[in-house]
Amino acid sequence: MIKLCKALDVVLDNASLLESETIPLNEALNRVLAENINSKDNLPPFNKSSMDGYALKSTDTGEGQSKFKIVGSIKAGDVPRTEIKKGEAIKIMTGAAVPKGADAVIQIEKVKTCKDELEVCGKVCEGKNVLMEGEEIKKGDSVFERGTFLRPSEIGMLASLGYGRVQCYRKPKIIIITTGDELVGVDDKITEGKVRNCNEYALVALSKNLNVSVKSYGIVEDQKEKILGAVKNALEEGDIVITSGGVSVGDYDFIEDVLHEIGADIKFTSVEVKPGKPVTFATFKNKLFFGLPGNPLSVINTFEIFVTPAVKKMMGRKDVINDEFPVILEDDFKSKGDRDNYIYVNIEKKDGKYYARNTGMQSSNALFTLTRSNGVIIIKKGIKSVRAGDILNGKFIFK
Repeated sequence: MIKLCKALDVVLDNASLLESETIPLNEALNRVLAENINSKDNLPPFNKSSMDGYALKSTDTGEGQSKFKIVGSIKAGDVPRTEIKKGEAIKIMTGAAVPKGADAVIQIEKVKTCKDELEVCGKVCEGKNVLMEGEEIKKGDSVFERGTFLRPSEIGMLASLGYGRVQCYRKPKIIIITTGDELVGVDDKITEGKVRNCNEYALVALSKNLNVSVKSYGIVEDQKEKILGAVKNALEEGDIVITSGGVSVGDYDFIEDVLHEIGADIKFTSVEVKPGKPVTFATFKNKLFFGLPGNPLSVINTFEIFVTPAVKKMMGRKDVINDEFPVILEDDFKSKGDRDNYIYVNIEKKDGKYYARNTGMQSSNALFTLTRSNGVIIIKKGIKSVRAGDILNGKFIFK
């Protein structure tokens, strides 16, 4: 049995950054740039008004009242054809190009008008409410570096720069194989000895939450040849193969035998973590294989600990490991002390500090507990009990 920190190091050492691909910008959300981005234009591309108001010459205003003749109006998208002369003003809308001769815009709510006459009280400074050409970004400036994670703000910025297609690191394709003769479909009635196939749906959801491509092979019977065939096909088709169930030492647990038969390099088969000790990790050529336990809480816990960081690294993300932070316990918790114990809790911030409260039973089947939780606290190996008021490391889940 390998220590958790060592197991994670092994996984990450074998997870390699995938190649890049050019994709449409509207498909690039939550992807990672594989190229440097320089500005094709000045932004703004012209001097533009940041307010609804009146464009004028700042030198025509003074400490008292100044009057102007309104000689037209400009809306966003218009090209100003006239040049402002002394004593003239043009009504202008937010985002519109400032006409020649004007160097300031006075807000519409700060003036008085009567027909075509404008009255301004007080001095208007040069550049007031005007965004100058290139003020935000100049043509040729570096905007984003390779490795930038693309949020909605970055997508909008790339669009404003004229990048309709960008190079991003490829998303890994995950293939999910669910094993177990005890499993029935979600629409089937539960009969004696059977349970519904929740792991497949949880694993697909966990994968989609990471913005990867995912395909499920459905339920595969606990027969070695059928599992062998499914694993072979999955390793041909996907970058990552995940199985649930069949990794323990029972008579119908065939995953390790299958991996030996295909010549996979098995890195470990059990980890000092609760829930989720019987987890297998192997490589086959340049593919990753994760054999996760069959119990629902164990499946989700081991996916979060091992699969999520591997996927993030393969996609070029920098937030490979979720940050841990100090959490004050609001309840007592117990642990056997033989492994690092992940306790699912609800974490809430109060007065600048994080607090964790108990959300229910912590057995490896306790999926309902997880539905009431937003994070975990970690009771380290060797510790058998913690009390309310103690401080442990914790982190949020599904981030």
